[in-house]
Amino acid sequence: MAKHRFSDNIFLSCIWIMWSIALGFYLAGNLLSCAVTAILSFLALIFCFIHMRSRLKTMFGKKTETVAAEPVSQAVDDKKNTNAEARRCTIVAKSSVFKGDIDVEGDIQIWGKVIGNIRVKEGAIRIMHAGRVEGELSAPEIIIDGDVEGTCCAATLDILEHGELRGISRCGSMSIKRGGLFLGQSEQIENKAKSASERVVPIKDTNNDKSKDKATVKTSV
Repeated sequence: MAKHRFSDNIFLSCIWIMWSIALGFYLAGNLLSCAVTAILSFLALIFCFIHMRSRLKTMFGKKTETVAAEPVSQAVDDKKNTNAEARRCTIVAKSSVFKGDIDVEGDIQIWGKVIGNIRVKEGAIRIMHAGRVEGELSAPEIIIDGDVEGTCCAATLDILEHGELRGISRCGSMSIKRGGLFLGQSEQIENKAKSASERVVPIKDTNNDKSKDKATVKTSV
């Protein structure tokens, strides 16, 4: 850096000397020599500034590239990690029609129309506002904000404001928000998470208790 600064100072000093020579020619009355010297010194000054600017640009450009490389690489790594951790999601695009059965692992979003059965493992089926399904839906969680005509088998079933279900609902719990519509048959299934001890209800032997009470009354009399 000090070497470049020393060379720049020498170059600028030479330019100032040339300007002084041009001024001397002007005072001496030699206008042609004055014009030639002034033009040469002006061109040298322009060359000096262009050279300095290009050198500074290359120096600072390298620094900014090295500084910006680390956050970009870190952002790419974070994005890969989040994508790896995120659950897989299958999307049926809007204005598309799919005919046939669908078996997926993870979430699925229906924006178009599906004619067939949809089975999902470890995920949720989301029927979006523009979506429509004709068939049987089976998943741990089903969210309906579009039109469904068929059977829904799930642990939890949510019908949102624009959702419509026409058919059979087999679920552990079902919620319908204001604006949602359900027409059909509802069959509540038991929650598999309940243990056997929670389902067993002890029954007291009331007959033996009554006989014991009667016996004690007779003896007391």
